[in-house]
Amino acid sequence: MRTQRIFWVSFAAFVLLLFVVPHPFISSDLGNTVLTVIAFLFGIIAGFYIVVTTTDYNSVKNILSAETAGWINLYDNVLTYDRPLAEKLSGLVDVYLRRNFDFEIIEYAEATASEYQAIVETVRSFPVKPELLPVYQIIRGIMHDISIARQQLTVLGARTLSRFQWAILLILAALFILSLYGLRTGTLFFDIVTLAISSAVVLVLLLIHYLDLYIWNERTFGFDIFENVFRAIGQLPYYPGESIADGRVRPKEKKYRVGVLMGPPGGERKIEVHTGT
Repeated sequence: MRTQRIFWVSFAAFVLLLFVVPHPFISSDLGNTVLTVIAFLFGIIAGFYIVVTTTDYNSVKNILSAETAGWINLYDNVLTYDRPLAEKLSGLVDVYLRRNFDFEIIEYAEATASEYQAIVETVRSFPVKPELLPVYQIIRGIMHDISIARQQLTVLGARTLSRFQWAILLILAALFILSLYGLRTGTLFFDIVTLAISSAVVLVLLLIHYLDLYIWNERTFGFDIFENVFRAIGQLPYYPGESIADGRVRPKEKKYRVGVLMGPPGGERKIEVHTGT
Protein backbone atom coordinates (compact mmCIF):
# COMPACT_ATOMS: atom_id res chain seq x y z
CA MET A 1 0.00 0.00 0.00
CA ARG A 2 1.56 3.28 -1.10
CA THR A 3 1.86 6.53 0.83
CA GLN A 4 -1.12 8.32 -0.74
CA ARG A 5 -3.42 5.36 -0.25
CA ILE A 6 -2.41 4.93 3.40
CA PHE A 7 -2.82 8.65 3.99
CA TRP A 8 -6.32 8.83 2.49
CA VAL A 9 -7.46 5.70 4.35
CA SER A 10 -6.18 7.25 7.58
CA PHE A 11 -7.81 10.55 6.71
CA ALA A 12 -11.16 8.85 6.12
CA ALA A 13 -10.83 7.00 9.44
CA PHE A 14 -10.09 10.25 11.26
CA VAL A 15 -13.13 11.90 9.66
CA LEU A 16 -15.29 8.99 10.80
CA LEU A 17 -13.93 9.31 14.33
CA LEU A 18 -15.13 12.91 14.43
CA PHE A 19 -18.70 11.59 14.33
CA VAL A 20 -18.13 8.54 16.52
CA VAL A 21 -15.95 9.79 19.39
CA PRO A 22 -17.88 11.86 21.95
CA HIS A 23 -16.58 15.30 22.87
CA PRO A 24 -15.07 16.20 25.18
CA PHE A 25 -14.28 13.05 27.19
CA ILE A 26 -11.12 14.44 28.84
CA SER A 27 -11.17 17.38 31.23
CA SER A 28 -9.47 20.41 29.76
CA ASP A 29 -7.06 20.96 32.70
CA LEU A 30 -5.77 17.40 32.69
CA GLY A 31 -6.04 17.00 28.91
CA ASN A 32 -4.05 20.11 28.06
CA THR A 33 -1.21 19.04 30.35
CA VAL A 34 -1.15 15.51 28.96
CA LEU A 35 -1.35 16.77 25.37
CA THR A 36 1.55 19.17 25.90
CA VAL A 37 3.78 16.50 27.43
CA ILE A 38 2.94 13.89 24.78
CA ALA A 39 3.39 16.38 21.92
CA PHE A 40 6.79 17.35 23.32
CA LEU A 41 7.94 13.73 23.70
CA PHE A 42 6.59 12.70 20.29
CA GLY A 43 8.29 15.66 18.61
CA ILE A 44 11.65 14.97 20.26
CA ILE A 45 11.65 11.22 19.59
CA ALA A 46 10.25 11.49 16.05
CA GLY A 47 12.77 14.22 15.20
CA PHE A 48 15.63 12.11 16.55
CA TYR A 49 14.45 9.07 14.58
CA ILE A 50 14.23 11.14 11.38
CA VAL A 51 17.80 12.40 11.84
CA VAL A 52 19.17 8.90 12.50
CA THR A 53 17.32 7.20 9.66
CA THR A 54 18.10 10.03 7.22
CA THR A 55 21.81 9.69 7.98
CA ASP A 56 21.81 5.99 7.12
CA TYR A 57 19.51 6.61 4.15
CA ASN A 58 21.93 9.15 2.65
CA SER A 59 24.85 6.79 3.25
CA VAL A 60 23.07 3.98 1.40
CA LYS A 61 22.27 6.31 -1.52
CA ASN A 62 25.92 7.30 -1.85
CA ILE A 63 27.12 3.71 -1.63
CA LEU A 64 24.61 2.55 -4.24
CA SER A 65 25.72 5.34 -6.56
CA ALA A 66 29.33 4.24 -6.14
CA GLU A 67 28.52 0.57 -6.75
CA THR A 68 26.38 1.11 -9.85
CA ALA A 69 28.94 3.55 -11.29
CA GLY A 70 31.55 0.87 -10.64
CA TRP A 71 29.65 -1.69 -12.73
CA ILE A 72 29.42 0.75 -15.64
CA ASN A 73 33.12 1.60 -15.42
CA LEU A 74 34.01 -2.07 -15.10
CA TYR A 75 32.13 -2.98 -18.26
CA ASP A 76 33.65 -0.07 -20.22
CA ASN A 77 37.17 -1.05 -19.24
CA VAL A 78 36.62 -4.75 -19.92
CA LEU A 79 35.20 -3.77 -23.31
CA THR A 80 38.51 -2.07 -24.03
CA TYR A 81 40.47 -5.00 -22.65
CA ASP A 82 38.65 -7.86 -24.41
CA ARG A 83 35.28 -7.61 -26.17
CA PRO A 84 34.26 -11.31 -25.81
CA LEU A 85 35.00 -11.10 -22.10
CA ALA A 86 32.90 -7.93 -21.90
CA GLU A 87 29.94 -9.78 -23.41
CA LYS A 88 30.32 -12.54 -20.85
CA LEU A 89 30.60 -9.98 -18.05
CA SER A 90 27.48 -8.21 -19.32
CA GLY A 91 25.46 -11.39 -18.92
CA LEU A 92 26.75 -12.02 -15.40
CA VAL A 93 26.12 -8.44 -14.26
CA ASP A 94 22.65 -8.63 -15.79
CA VAL A 95 21.86 -11.74 -13.72
CA TYR A 96 23.28 -10.05 -10.62
CA LEU A 97 21.25 -6.87 -11.06
CA ARG A 98 18.02 -8.73 -11.83
CA ARG A 99 18.54 -10.79 -8.69
CA ASN A 100 18.91 -7.57 -6.69
CA PHE A 101 15.31 -6.67 -7.46
CA ASP A 102 14.09 -9.80 -5.69
CA PHE A 103 15.03 -8.18 -2.37
CA GLU A 104 14.74 -4.84 -0.65
CA ILE A 105 17.82 -2.64 -0.62
CA ILE A 106 18.63 -3.51 2.99
CA GLU A 107 18.76 -7.23 2.07
CA TYR A 108 20.28 -7.59 -1.36
CA ALA A 109 24.00 -7.34 -0.53
CA GLU A 110 23.92 -10.63 1.37
CA ALA A 111 21.21 -12.24 -0.79
CA THR A 112 23.20 -11.85 -4.02
CA ALA A 113 26.48 -13.27 -2.72
CA SER A 114 26.53 -16.19 -5.17
CA GLU A 115 25.81 -14.00 -8.23
CA TYR A 116 28.48 -11.55 -7.15
CA GLN A 117 31.01 -14.34 -6.55
CA ALA A 118 30.46 -15.58 -10.13
CA ILE A 119 31.48 -12.13 -11.40
CA VAL A 120 34.53 -12.03 -9.11
CA GLU A 121 35.74 -15.44 -10.29
CA THR A 122 35.25 -14.44 -13.93
CA VAL A 123 37.29 -11.25 -13.50
CA ARG A 124 40.01 -13.16 -11.67
CA SER A 125 40.26 -15.56 -14.60
CA PHE A 126 40.97 -12.79 -17.10
CA PRO A 127 44.28 -13.47 -18.88
CA VAL A 128 46.94 -10.84 -18.27
CA LYS A 129 47.79 -8.96 -21.46
CA PRO A 130 51.13 -7.15 -21.04
CA GLU A 131 50.24 -4.56 -23.67
CA LEU A 132 47.03 -3.70 -21.74
CA LEU A 133 48.40 -4.05 -18.22
CA PRO A 134 47.24 -0.54 -17.10
CA VAL A 135 43.66 -1.42 -18.15
CA TYR A 136 43.89 -4.74 -16.31
CA GLN A 137 45.00 -2.96 -13.16
CA ILE A 138 42.08 -0.54 -13.48
CA ILE A 139 39.69 -3.47 -13.77
CA ARG A 140 41.03 -5.06 -10.60
CA GLY A 141 40.85 -1.71 -8.84
CA ILE A 142 37.21 -1.26 -9.79
CA MET A 143 36.37 -4.71 -8.47
CA HIS A 144 38.08 -3.77 -5.21
CA ASP A 145 35.94 -0.63 -4.94
CA ILE A 146 32.76 -2.58 -5.67
CA SER A 147 33.67 -5.09 -2.95
CA ILE A 148 34.06 -2.24 -0.47
CA ALA A 149 30.69 -0.79 -1.47
CA ARG A 150 28.97 -4.16 -1.00
CA GLN A 151 30.61 -4.61 2.38
CA GLN A 152 29.36 -1.18 3.45
CA LEU A 153 25.85 -2.11 2.29
CA THR A 154 26.06 -5.26 4.38
CA VAL A 155 26.90 -3.18 7.45
CA LEU A 156 23.96 -0.87 6.74
CA GLY A 157 21.71 -3.74 5.70
CA ALA A 158 19.45 -3.63 8.71
CA ARG A 159 16.67 -1.45 9.95
CA THR A 160 17.90 1.46 12.01
CA LEU A 161 14.98 1.31 14.46
CA SER A 162 14.15 -1.71 16.58
CA ARG A 163 10.66 -3.00 17.30
CA PHE A 164 10.87 -1.55 20.79
CA GLN A 165 11.70 1.91 19.42
CA TRP A 166 8.79 1.66 16.97
CA ALA A 167 6.47 0.59 19.79
CA ILE A 168 7.38 3.69 21.82
CA LEU A 169 6.81 5.96 18.81
CA LEU A 170 3.47 4.37 17.91
CA ILE A 171 2.21 4.54 21.50
CA LEU A 172 3.07 8.24 21.70
CA ALA A 173 1.42 8.89 18.33
CA ALA A 174 -1.75 7.07 19.42
CA LEU A 175 -1.89 8.93 22.75
CA PHE A 176 -1.30 12.22 20.96
CA ILE A 177 -4.18 11.66 18.55
CA LEU A 178 -6.40 10.30 21.33
CA SER A 179 -5.75 13.43 23.42
CA LEU A 180 -6.67 15.65 20.48
CA TYR A 181 -9.98 13.88 20.03
CA GLY A 182 -10.59 13.87 23.77
CA LEU A 183 -10.25 17.65 24.03
CA ARG A 184 -12.51 18.53 21.10
CA THR A 185 -15.09 21.18 21.87
CA GLY A 186 -17.36 20.31 18.97
CA THR A 187 -16.57 23.45 17.00
CA LEU A 188 -15.76 23.17 13.31
CA PHE A 189 -12.37 24.87 13.73
CA PHE A 190 -11.22 22.45 16.44
CA ASP A 191 -12.40 19.49 14.33
CA ILE A 192 -10.40 20.75 11.34
CA VAL A 193 -7.30 21.24 13.49
CA THR A 194 -7.70 17.76 14.99
CA LEU A 195 -8.10 16.21 11.55
CA ALA A 196 -5.10 18.06 10.11
CA ILE A 197 -2.73 17.27 13.01
CA SER A 198 -3.78 13.61 13.14
CA SER A 199 -3.15 13.24 9.41
CA ALA A 200 0.22 14.95 9.78
CA VAL A 201 1.20 12.45 12.49
CA VAL A 202 0.48 9.61 10.03
CA LEU A 203 2.69 11.28 7.42
CA VAL A 204 5.52 11.59 9.94
CA LEU A 205 5.25 7.90 10.80
CA LEU A 206 5.25 6.95 7.11
CA LEU A 207 8.31 9.12 6.48
CA ILE A 208 10.25 7.43 9.28
CA HIS A 209 9.09 3.98 8.11
CA TYR A 210 10.20 4.52 4.50
CA LEU A 211 13.52 6.03 5.58
CA ASP A 212 14.08 3.06 7.87
CA LEU A 213 13.52 0.66 4.95
CA TYR A 214 15.57 2.82 2.53
CA ILE A 215 12.62 3.05 0.15
CA TRP A 216 11.89 6.76 0.35
CA ASN A 217 12.06 8.15 -3.21
CA GLU A 218 12.98 4.65 -4.34
CA ARG A 219 12.16 5.42 -7.98
CA THR A 220 15.43 7.35 -8.24
CA PHE A 221 17.93 5.27 -6.31
CA GLY A 222 16.03 1.99 -6.10
CA PHE A 223 15.23 1.62 -9.80
CA ASP A 224 16.63 4.36 -12.06
CA ILE A 225 20.30 3.92 -11.18
CA PHE A 226 20.08 0.19 -11.86
CA GLU A 227 18.26 0.77 -15.14
CA ASN A 228 21.17 3.02 -16.15
CA VAL A 229 23.54 0.10 -15.60
CA PHE A 230 21.40 -2.22 -17.75
CA ARG A 231 21.55 0.28 -20.60
CA ALA A 232 25.29 0.85 -20.19
CA ILE A 233 26.10 -2.88 -20.42
CA GLY A 234 23.91 -3.35 -23.48
CA GLN A 235 20.89 -4.93 -21.80
CA LEU A 236 17.23 -3.92 -21.83
CA PRO A 237 15.88 -2.22 -18.70
CA TYR A 238 14.34 -4.69 -16.26
CA TYR A 239 11.51 -4.43 -13.73
CA PRO A 240 9.98 -7.01 -11.38
CA GLY A 241 6.38 -7.71 -12.35
CA GLU A 242 5.05 -7.25 -8.80
CA SER A 243 6.70 -3.83 -8.47
CA ILE A 244 4.80 -2.66 -11.54
CA ALA A 245 1.56 -4.22 -10.30
CA ASP A 246 1.92 -2.59 -6.88
CA GLY A 247 2.57 0.81 -8.43
CA ARG A 248 6.06 1.10 -6.97
CA VAL A 249 7.46 1.87 -10.41
CA ARG A 250 6.14 2.73 -13.85
CA PRO A 251 8.47 1.95 -16.76
CA LYS A 252 9.31 5.00 -18.85
CA GLU A 253 11.02 3.10 -21.63
CA LYS A 254 9.26 1.96 -24.78
CA LYS A 255 10.97 -1.42 -24.60
CA TYR A 256 11.82 -3.18 -21.35
CA ARG A 257 11.90 -6.57 -19.64
CA VAL A 258 9.55 -7.73 -16.92
CA GLY A 259 10.38 -10.53 -14.50
CA VAL A 260 7.22 -12.52 -13.79
CA LEU A 261 7.47 -14.53 -10.59
CA MET A 262 6.72 -18.19 -11.23
CA GLY A 263 6.61 -19.33 -7.61
CA PRO A 264 7.23 -18.01 -4.09
CA PRO A 265 9.07 -14.66 -3.59
CA GLY A 266 12.76 -14.90 -4.42
CA GLY A 267 12.18 -17.85 -6.73
CA GLU A 268 12.41 -18.37 -10.48
CA ARG A 269 11.17 -15.67 -12.85
CA LYS A 270 10.00 -15.74 -16.44
CA ILE A 271 11.46 -12.85 -18.43
CA GLU A 272 9.05 -11.13 -20.79
CA VAL A 273 9.92 -8.31 -23.19
CA HIS A 274 7.34 -5.53 -23.30
CA THR A 275 7.11 -2.97 -26.05
CA GLY A 276 5.24 0.23 -25.22
CA THR A 277 2.91 1.93 -27.65
